[in-house]
Amino acid sequence: MIEQIKSPRFIVLSLLVLCAAATRALPLFIPHMWNFTAIGALAIFAGSQFDNKRFAFLIPLAAMALADICIGNGFSVTAYLGFISMVACGVYIRKNTSVTNVATASIVGSIVFFLITNFALLYSPALYPHNLTGVATSYLMGLPFLRNMLIGDAFYGLALFGGFHLIKKQYPSLAIN
Repeated sequence: MIEQIKSPRFIVLSLLVLCAAATRALPLFIPHMWNFTAIGALAIFAGSQFDNKRFAFLIPLAAMALADICIGNGFSVTAYLGFISMVACGVYIRKNTSVTNVATASIVGSIVFFLITNFALLYSPALYPHNLTGVATSYLMGLPFLRNMLIGDAFYGLALFGGFHLIKKQYPSLAIN
């Protein structure tokens, strides 16, 4: 396992994930749309690219936690559960990371993230009543955030997957052994 951590592939992937996680701090410096970050894309990317499944989950979770600490964001169990589901989507496409599979994993992952994080019955104190109307209202109010996440995942997914593909062309040793 130590040899795996020292590998150039692991180091490059970890640096890409950390850079992508840093986009969580963008609102502090650059005005942009809410939820237009690389978080979803980095989850799918990490899940599909790290050889070791433990690292596929651990590295992006650690990067997200570090970003949350740096920006003073609280820890949200639902956000991390949604994030874990997105990493799982990446793990699912690991054997075939085609453009279609990455796009599908991004869409499915974003929707699952949305469904988990906007389920109004999970919150206490509640922003919405803990009944069917509250759940429906929570999902309705979250739709603009879902749209922005889908756009952000497409943009950053292209940057991460495309960028890593170009890096691997330049440095073939970074390809999976």
